[in-house]
Amino acid sequence: MSSEEVRLSVGAAFAGCMVAVALSAITGFQTFLYFQIFPGDALRYKILVVWIWLLDAAHTLTICFSVWTYTITNFGDVDYTKQIVPSLAATVAFTAITTVSVNCFYAWRIHKMSKATWWLTGTILLLAITRLALAFVTTTEMVLTKTFPAFADGFKLVLTCGMSVSAATDIVVSIARYYYLRNLKQGYSGTQEVVDAVVVFTINDGCLTCAVAIAAIIFLLRMPGNMVWLSIYFSIGKLFSNSVLATLNLRNWYRYRPRPMGIPMTGRPQAHGTHTVSSGPPMVDKRGIDLDSQRMEVFVDQQVEYNVAVGGFMSGDNMSAHDHSNKSTDVV
Repeated sequence: MSSEEVRLSVGAAFAGCMVAVALSAITGFQTFLYFQIFPGDALRYKILVVWIWLLDAAHTLTICFSVWTYTITNFGDVDYTKQIVPSLAATVAFTAITTVSVNCFYAWRIHKMSKATWWLTGTILLLAITRLALAFVTTTEMVLTKTFPAFADGFKLVLTCGMSVSAATDIVVSIARYYYLRNLKQGYSGTQEVVDAVVVFTINDGCLTCAVAIAAIIFLLRMPGNMVWLSIYFSIGKLFSNSVLATLNLRNWYRYRPRPMGIPMTGRPQAHGTHTVSSGPPMVDKRGIDLDSQRMEVFVDQQVEYNVAVGGFMSGDNMSAHDHSNKSTDVV
């Protein structure tokens, strides 16, 4: 390997490491914000956030240790840049565990939105588990083959398939979320602005992770013998970590975002962490039917709950326990 190729390979790995560290810092900041803003959140969400942060921290440590080994410990050893250190192989495993954790979370939310559509949830889970299995095979073979050329000759296809499945999972999740959000938007005009914001976030989120995975695949196929593809691959797990944390933290933005008609989406806490959108007394239509009975519960992106009446914003003062029935639609 020439000195120019060494600079390209190690330089790319170093640049990818810096980007990964920056994204990890954002993950840490989002974790801090989550516990500051939602100290009373459900235990399952707290466990998820801690789990994601721990995975991200471990992933960052393995990346930094790997780059340190190439750039400092073995500085000047041109041949060593062909070697695959075990910590570098571990980054693939940590990325896969992070992505499957996030995809399982989104699968659960989609399952609730779709009213238990098992074939859709099962498809997402199958893709996520397949991705995890391929990543573990890739990690094992990277450790056994020990060099990038040997790994590329025998197992490049496995890694390529793994990243392709990851991109396909992102597409399925994004389409499913968009589909159910679109239906909610068409049905309830009162939630349209919030749904629009969630749709934009969903599309951008899915496109970004998918685009990065495709870029990593392209560089892996074009330059399998160096670490350029890894420099891009380092960011995939970080993007997934920040995705789920942003989804949870944006609940606070949705809650306090000013409404076009001057109605803030805030209100006094109700049972089960519900917030009421109120613009006056209960509305009654021309036939004398109290529309308050038609109230429905809208979960605004990951457990942000507001009570929205069909036909307008309603008061929540007379809400009964019966209103918290199965009339619910999830916005994810």
